[in-house]
Amino acid sequence: MHIEVYNAKLHNLKNITTKVPKHQFIVVTGVSGSGKSSFIFDTLHQEGQRIYLEALGIAHDVQHYDSFDMILGLSPTIAVQQRTVSNLNPRSVVGSVTRILNLLAIIYAQEGQRAGESQHQPDEYVPGLFMFNSPHGSCPACGGRGSVVEVNVAKILPPPSETIEHWHQFAYQFPHAKNEEKEYVHKRLDNFVKHFQVSTETPFAALPEEAREAFLNYRPRRTQSKGHLIFYGVHVVIEEKLKKLNVQQFPDLLTTRLCARCQGFRLGPEALSITIGDKHIGQLCQMNVSELAAFLRHYQTARPHTPFVAHLLAEILRKLDCLETVGLSYLNLYREIPTLSGGETQRLHIMSHLSAKVDSIIYIFDEPTAGLHEQEKEKIIESFHRLKQQGNTVIVVEHDESVIRHADTIMDFGPLAGQFGGSIVYQGSYADFLTSRESITARYLREKKHPPKKYASRMGASFPKLSLRNARTHHLKNIDVDLPLGAIVGICGLSGSGKSSLVIDTLIPKLQSSFKAKAGKQRPLVEEEEEREGDSAYTQADARLEGAENIDGCVVVTQKLARRHENSCVATFLGVWDHIRYIFSMQEEAIALQFTRSSFSFNSTGSCPACNGNGHIKRWLGQQTFYDPCPSCQGKRFKREVLQVRYKERTISDVLEMSVTEACEFFRDHGKISKLLGTIEELGMGYILLGQSLTTLSGGEAQRLKLARELGKNTKGSYLYILDEPTVGLSYYDTEKLLILLGKLIASGHSVLLIEHDPYVLAYCDYLIELGPGAGDKGGEVIAKGTPEEIKQQACSLTGPFLP
Repeated sequence: MHIEVYNAKLHNLKNITTKVPKHQFIVVTGVSGSGKSSFIFDTLHQEGQRIYLEALGIAHDVQHYDSFDMILGLSPTIAVQQRTVSNLNPRSVVGSVTRILNLLAIIYAQEGQRAGESQHQPDEYVPGLFMFNSPHGSCPACGGRGSVVEVNVAKILPPPSETIEHWHQFAYQFPHAKNEEKEYVHKRLDNFVKHFQVSTETPFAALPEEAREAFLNYRPRRTQSKGHLIFYGVHVVIEEKLKKLNVQQFPDLLTTRLCARCQGFRLGPEALSITIGDKHIGQLCQMNVSELAAFLRHYQTARPHTPFVAHLLAEILRKLDCLETVGLSYLNLYREIPTLSGGETQRLHIMSHLSAKVDSIIYIFDEPTAGLHEQEKEKIIESFHRLKQQGNTVIVVEHDESVIRHADTIMDFGPLAGQFGGSIVYQGSYADFLTSRESITARYLREKKHPPKKYASRMGASFPKLSLRNARTHHLKNIDVDLPLGAIVGICGLSGSGKSSLVIDTLIPKLQSSFKAKAGKQRPLVEEEEEREGDSAYTQADARLEGAENIDGCVVVTQKLARRHENSCVATFLGVWDHIRYIFSMQEEAIALQFTRSSFSFNSTGSCPACNGNGHIKRWLGQQTFYDPCPSCQGKRFKREVLQVRYKERTISDVLEMSVTEACEFFRDHGKISKLLGTIEELGMGYILLGQSLTTLSGGEAQRLKLARELGKNTKGSYLYILDEPTVGLSYYDTEKLLILLGKLIASGHSVLLIEHDPYVLAYCDYLIELGPGAGDKGGEVIAKGTPEEIKQQACSLTGPFLP
């Protein structure tokens, strides 16, 4: 049985006609921009979705109605893409997403016992009592979060030896000093001074106890009578200001502490007094998947259960086994979804499909091994074969060699990206694939060559380094880590071994604090502040940092893109859009029509009034969102009169449709534009469109776009570039381009730190630090360190055996 596709021609596809075998494990590969996603997601998946909805009697106009001539043999498709599985709700946890928490709550409602009770009536408790997201169950003190984020104003107040006038002035000038003096500020301090018979020059430390308490916390009563003290304590003044600001902007002020009422278990006292097997549900939710499975297996046999509860226990254990299969045994049920990587989130979705046990579905996965150590990939590959054995077709878009090696059929797109791609250069078995002369992917798999290094790495006791001492954040076991500067350093280890805890949650906050003093003089840290979740608990970095004076700043490049307006596109994100609009506003037709820069913005006065510059009309069907081209502007996004203005015979809408490669050539006379776009080309992303929405980018593409933006800023000095799994979404061909660029950064006097799993990249690093040996509380130690050659010789290393 096959899926027959005739003349697929969406985007850069070159009229592809092919037969895709069904009930197989198929891996689709090729360089970035070669047409993989256009064929698999935008053609096969879109058409499969349309057929299914039509069968349900729901009309659905596919946006790309002319993207192929005919497709036969399609079944319903389910696509799990990294960019579509992000969940930014911090109250969403592993237990709620997998529904294991719901099932456990029902078991507690049925069989839970209070201390001293022999039995209870089955209807005595409701399941919501055992769920932190339910009003019946959540801890009243922390609202079910398990922790309380507090503002510690004392951290920023002046020294006690300073005068109360200085303290008072500081409170009213926080967070930014203001030159204007307001009369009421002086009047309030005068009121305080007269009431307590002290001087404005009195040091805070010398205030009597009653006066000190009032100076910090006094708030006047609403009913004002003669002689009543009108004064606001400095804590009150600052806290009122913080209510109007995003406190995440002041991480040094935030203190996260365990909720004293529920001790981090998130639930109210009644739920925590009820147990099964001598454990309350909060304790079960804080066990990792492996521990919880062991506990429930023992509970399953330790006492008799009703058939209903026996079924619930079997269902939970099946789900836990699936979590173990996809390499997530180190998670616990309370782990918040926004803290998971794209790969971890996607593997959660794979687990839900594995446990569903349906057949005749076409499953499409987008780089499911992202974020997995080589040793962990075996289980995920097994899960694909299991889905296939259930009677499904599994299509995986992937660059990983171990996944390609286990495929029944390989489809390789290319040969290159954009207009030089769009063809299937190979379709068949792995053995024959390695002999293919047309495939760039096959050539890299055969040769595995690294680009030459055009720099001399500076490592050794006499060279500068950054050091973290006594790191204890999350599961880190009080470790000391030295990071050589002037080199590419890779942090590796199993998923959950502590890599992110060390770099993202410890090193970056410590560097941020260290550079605060220099903030007025330079750009000490580059990090998208708007990407921080306002409702997420602030991580307290527990370590001591040494050597921050050896660098001038730090550039953090993660895979996450901030939640921006859906109109945000590549051109606006890179900062070239303003320059392009200025060019159009300077054309003769624009001047004659009195157009300004804003006239050429699809977010401003130039936008099509029918679709508000979106280019499409959005429709909702349940949880699905569909887009139809705007009937007024035909997807061009602008008013008709704006499109009369041309630059080099192109309209502003035409420019948005250009790829980065085209635009680079088109604007070659404009230095700022061509420099930024040229950096993206160097990173192998010349195929993306200037008007492409940021919401359509994969994690790897988002990260490279950020890197290109940072490199275009002419950072002077010696900076540390921190990249979080930069090879997600990259073929070997594109990875080589990234390594060349990282080499240029080192040659320019900068340093690079990577969190990475890819053996090809790790072998190119100058120095590796491996964490482990296991995940969660079984990790958090440095198990190996040294050059890649040294790591290969260390028996304790789990990464060494996979290095080429």
